[in-house]
Amino acid sequence: MAQLDMVSMGSKRSWSHKLSGHYLRSAERMIKLFRIINMTFFLGSTAIILILVSLFTPLFSRTVTYVFEHLPLPTISASAMSSPPTAYVVLGGGLTNDNNNQTILNGYSLNRIRTAAIAYHDFPLPIILSGAEAPWMSQWLIEHGIDEPISENASMNTCENARFTAKRVPLYHVYLVTDSYHMARARRQFALNGINSTPINAPLPVQLDWMEPAQNLSHSRRAVYEIAAYLRDVLRPQSDCRLAEEVSTQQLLTPRGNAVKTFDE
Repeated sequence: MAQLDMVSMGSKRSWSHKLSGHYLRSAERMIKLFRIINMTFFLGSTAIILILVSLFTPLFSRTVTYVFEHLPLPTISASAMSSPPTAYVVLGGGLTNDNNNQTILNGYSLNRIRTAAIAYHDFPLPIILSGAEAPWMSQWLIEHGIDEPISENASMNTCENARFTAKRVPLYHVYLVTDSYHMARARRQFALNGINSTPINAPLPVQLDWMEPAQNLSHSRRAVYEIAAYLRDVLRPQSDCRLAEEVSTQQLLTPRGNAVKTFDE
């Protein structure tokens, strides 16, 4: 009888030992899990804080432009890849109104046309102006001694810039003038339409400056907009991009009156 009691007690101790070992292992796993969660939360929070802070410095926008500059382009024909640039293509960046309520080029468009004019004086080639802003950009060029720019007046977004420019003038390779944030998306659209492009970056209306958080934030907003727009173009192309066949040559040549596009699309 005593022997049976000793066996029973030994069995209870064995089960108790197993249960306690199980609970200890479970507790250790829970502690490790909480440590991982805490570390993940800490690293995630730190990353978010650093990104938010970087928005007010040149760091964020410069990182974005670096990434954009190294994105691959769609495949282009060998003739487009081997031919030299034969024109400058300037993409409109929007219009605004002056103090007299007259339509004028906004800061984006003005900087782009100035950049094209500087490049033209260094190396003259035909200048093609793309977008509803084309008549105003054309007038600016004429006033500054550059005659006979070629206008494509119908496009209202980057996708149409590429499609309608390709329809307006046969091109293989161009110098493409827009700002550095918009450049990757624009080059991709031109490549999709068989046109190789060499970028010429125009400055934004405000400059990056470590001592000017508001100006840096303006660049960061532009960068965030272009990240979203680029992803949209890749994952879900915009539905408001008309096909070249939907627009006549006459429409490409016809100024759009006082149509005001306030920001580049």
